[in-house]
Amino acid sequence: MSISPVMTSANTQSAARTSGTTTAQATSTAQATSNNTLGNSADALLNNFMTLLITQMQNQDPTNPMDNNQLTAQLAQFQTAAGIQNLNSTVEAVGMLVTSMQQMSASDWVGRTVMIEGDPSISTSEDGNKEFGFSLGSDAETVTVTLTDSAGNVYTGELKNVKAGVHKFSLDDLENVQPGAPTADTEFKVAFNAKNAEGASPEIVALKAAKVEAVSFTQSGAVLQLGLNGTATLGMVYMVE
Repeated sequence: MSISPVMTSANTQSAARTSGTTTAQATSTAQATSNNTLGNSADALLNNFMTLLITQMQNQDPTNPMDNNQLTAQLAQFQTAAGIQNLNSTVEAVGMLVTSMQQMSASDWVGRTVMIEGDPSISTSEDGNKEFGFSLGSDAETVTVTLTDSAGNVYTGELKNVKAGVHKFSLDDLENVQPGAPTADTEFKVAFNAKNAEGASPEIVALKAAKVEAVSFTQSGAVLQLGLNGTATLGMVYMVE
């Protein structure tokens, strides 16, 4: 006994109408959702995704259901995005707190002396500055200190076995001063050159002393007011005395 062709055609037409109605409903809902303001936060996107997901599941074709694995993967991606956004917000808040604490701490530096990158000078006068400093990138067997006065006279001295880091020395720390003791009551510019046991030249940064007269606060952080030595941010300071 054969199946009536009329029944088959009717069932096909009915399924087609049902599928067409389902597709139209899902499309209408998706369009209505897309016309709304989606927002750009992870929470807003997740809420809109869930709305679309529920609508699609309610109107899906029973003969061709949605892939559960794909839905799970998409949901996991949205949850990851939300987690990253929350983490970014937390890190930003912590960064603002740290900046605020640094600014408050910097105000205690007023009246103190800091060491910053620059061209140091010393004086052999009785009440003159006889101290100098530098930052050494790696250990050095010898650091040669060169003193030059305004007339161009040059004196050299040595510092032995200096470790990496920020250091402060005085004229009395120099060894093998040539061609003899620097002349009295004279101001000298100071330069440095470092050598290690292998003959290489470690990086060395000359430092100068400056007194903090005031602290100003900007959006990028605290700025130290150093009088004739200009200004410096906290990141430019090598040492605080």
